[in-house]
Amino acid sequence: MSMKQDLLSERTPEPAALQRASGEPVKAVPVQNRALRTRTALLDTVEVIVSDEGGTAVTTTRVAEMADVSVGTLYRYFSDRDALLLAAYDATVARIVATCAEALAGFSETIPIEDAARKLLDIYIDAAEEIPSHAGLLEAMREIRTIDADQSASNNITVIGDLLAPCMEKYAPGTPTGSSRFHFMYVLIGNLIDLYLLTPGTPETRAAMRREIKAHMLLALERTVSPNSSIRSRQ
Repeated sequence: MSMKQDLLSERTPEPAALQRASGEPVKAVPVQNRALRTRTALLDTVEVIVSDEGGTAVTTTRVAEMADVSVGTLYRYFSDRDALLLAAYDATVARIVATCAEALAGFSETIPIEDAARKLLDIYIDAAEEIPSHAGLLEAMREIRTIDADQSASNNITVIGDLLAPCMEKYAPGTPTGSSRFHFMYVLIGNLIDLYLLTPGTPETRAAMRREIKAHMLLALERTVSPNSSIRSRQ
C-alpha cells in the first residue's frame, strides 16, 4: 500500500473549528461523498509532497495533477496554495488531538493531574512525530499565518487547549480554562511544542527539550488550576 493510500485510510475529517483556526477565509466543507473524497485526496496529496520534499514543493498545479483532478476542481475547495497547506496542517492536528482525546478517556481518574498532563504531552508529541508530513506542514503554516492569527484564542485553544483543557475538566474541575491566564499557558506550551517539532537534534538533546517543556507546563499549571487542586512538580 502506498503512503498516499495509507493516509487516505487513516484520515478523519477535520472539525470546522480547526479550519477556522487558520485565520484565513475557508470555503465551505463539502457534504457530498464524492466531494469529500476529492477534498480528502487533495489533502492526502499535499501530505505526501510535504513528507517527501517539504512545503516549498507544493503547488496547486502539482497537487491537482497528482490527485488526478483539474486545477479548476482544486479551486472549488481551496482558494489558493496557502489555504491548501493550512487545511492539510489542520487535518494533521485533528488526528493528533483525536489521539490525545482517546488516550485521556482511558486515563484513571485517580492519577495526579500533573501525571496526566505529562502523559498527554508525550502522547501529543509522539503522535505529531508519527505523521511524516506534520513538521513540514507546521513550518509552512508558520510562514503563512500572521502572528495575530497564530496568537488568537481560537487557534491556540484548538491546538493546545484540546490537549490541556479536557485534562483540567477531568482532574481539576472548576479551573477557569477560558481565562486570559489559561490562554497564556496555551500560547506558551504551544510555541514550545512547535519549537521542539521543528528543531533537529540528537536523541539526548531532544529528550532534554521534552523535559523543559514539561517543566514549563507544570509551572504554568500550578499557577493556573483551581485552588482546590494541587500540582506537585515531580520530574
